[in-house]
Amino acid sequence: MLDRQPAKLLALPQLVNTAADPYQPDTVDLSKNPEQQEYWITAMERNTRGLLDLADNGALANVDEAMRRKMTSFVTLYSSHLCKLRERPLAYGPMSVRALLGLREQCLHEVGLEDIFAQVKSRETDAALIALPRMLEQTDRISNIAERLQVLVHNVLAGNMFDWGATDLRDGLADGSLDFEKARQKITWQPQFDNTSEFVEAVVGDNSSSSGGSESGSDTGRPRYRKAVVFVDNSGADVCLGVLPFARFLVSTIGSKVVLAPNSRPALNDVTERELNDIVSRAARADDVIARAVSGKQLVVCGTGSGGPCLDLRKLDERLVRHCRNADLVVIVGMGRAIHSNYRARFTCDSLKLAVFKNKMAADAAHASIYDGLSLYVPGGN
Repeated sequence: MLDRQPAKLLALPQLVNTAADPYQPDTVDLSKNPEQQEYWITAMERNTRGLLDLADNGALANVDEAMRRKMTSFVTLYSSHLCKLRERPLAYGPMSVRALLGLREQCLHEVGLEDIFAQVKSRETDAALIALPRMLEQTDRISNIAERLQVLVHNVLAGNMFDWGATDLRDGLADGSLDFEKARQKITWQPQFDNTSEFVEAVVGDNSSSSGGSESGSDTGRPRYRKAVVFVDNSGADVCLGVLPFARFLVSTIGSKVVLAPNSRPALNDVTERELNDIVSRAARADDVIARAVSGKQLVVCGTGSGGPCLDLRKLDERLVRHCRNADLVVIVGMGRAIHSNYRARFTCDSLKLAVFKNKMAADAAHASIYDGLSLYVPGGN
């Protein structure tokens, strides 16, 4: 399948990808699983009709007659591809959720729909940035550093529930009934998918009772993590109320440098590099800690080179790869990037995968339940 990419793409330096241990971005090869194959093709058909319903119901805002025609053309085009894949699963190469989602984005671009969620993202980001100072005030009041970090990690998952690509959550997003606290309460925690406490121990060590100030999980005087790269997911509450407070903690309390890595091009309500630069600038005007991190270049934004909901870590923008060369923590956020893809990815440095199982088939494949949280910390080389 064709895809638009920057001129030069390189692998994440910390990715384990050897002859003995090859990297495979896709969690499930649908070509070899007829049941999942049929489920996902049907799910994509239902999701596509749902996008048309959102346009008809005004959820996407400012849908004129020209956009309606484009939406109808998109549904026809993508549905024809899905019909072909149902008959010939290998028509476009190995079939995976990543490939199906990527094909959907290509069809949207082909009919001239570059960013159908632009106004949704803008509206939700405005609301989330208004709520950000209060969120930061609440978490800053937690004097125990370990407890604060645990709350911040779990807030990343609560934010990740604000995902217009998740069919089961779309109604709540469209009518505004899903708020941050409800999202947090909806997540369930199972020990096989949640070892947040091990990550907290690695970061904080014996300094959990301190209230702040460049604490370290090591006794060398250096930060436990000198640089973290965070592959981010959605706009709005996800990045503003989940990822940004977490990154702020790493910078201000641990002393890490943080690279935020969003999409370079639009896909559903995923945040883009341009949008995230604006979000960080606006957040800096509301919070002195973020402002100092930005002015001191301790918090930077760099696009992945990707324009899809999933991620192939062998194909990153060379600018981001330069930023990542000395990173010692890789954080991957979101179901597309950490469950549909990269669920089994291994790294030479420590890693943390943060997502929610928002789809039953994806949950079943991992022996999870829908809305189980994934907070999976893996020390480097394991």
